[in-house]
Amino acid sequence: MSAGATGPFSRDNREYPQCSGFFTDALPNNSMHELAGVLTDRKGLTWIAVNALFAVLVLVPFNQYHWEIAGIALRPAAVLPVVCGILWGPAAAWGLGIGNVAGDLFGSWSFMSIFGFLINFLYPYLAYRLWHRMMKGHEIHLDFFAMGCFWVVTLVATFTFMLLLAACGTIFFARPFESKFISYFGNNIFWAMIAGPILFRLMFEPAFRNGLVFGREWDRRLTMATK
Repeated sequence: MSAGATGPFSRDNREYPQCSGFFTDALPNNSMHELAGVLTDRKGLTWIAVNALFAVLVLVPFNQYHWEIAGIALRPAAVLPVVCGILWGPAAAWGLGIGNVAGDLFGSWSFMSIFGFLINFLYPYLAYRLWHRMMKGHEIHLDFFAMGCFWVVTLVATFTFMLLLAACGTIFFARPFESKFISYFGNNIFWAMIAGPILFRLMFEPAFRNGLVFGREWDRRLTMATK
């Protein structure tokens, strides 16, 4: 992206404080500040709306009609948390969380939707932080290493949050943990690992090249790229 690019989606020229070291970069206060700060950022609010729209457009049709392929439920929404999370970080967290609630209102609303919001809020943000952590010291382009990081992040994040979702169902609604976890994880990891890399490859280069990404990690990368 050129230094003079402007527009509702382009990054601005703000500089964020730099934190050095693995532990200082991962401090909860830094993450909370980034997640809260997006709510007062005009571009951040725009990307929240875009991500919420993505979620609603994908969720609503498949909440209404339960399509299957070879007995496997068709869940294209499973590809969004990691892909959108890496590209739009905190904006994806809010957008997909809100979009998940909005999508549940069209056919699958229950009290578990509250936990669905929390899962879809944290899931993309963890993917964003993990992928950028693994890519630290490497140029941002889709080589074998970057895609390997994508698959690792997908596996770790999906396992973590499907485990948490199943645990919430068991603790608060007495749902069977093992069967729910196997169902959640198996269905989501299938689509996230197969369709996720395809969507990531299609979206990544245009988004990065044109500055259509959001988050402190991206601001640091794009600032270094223009120097």
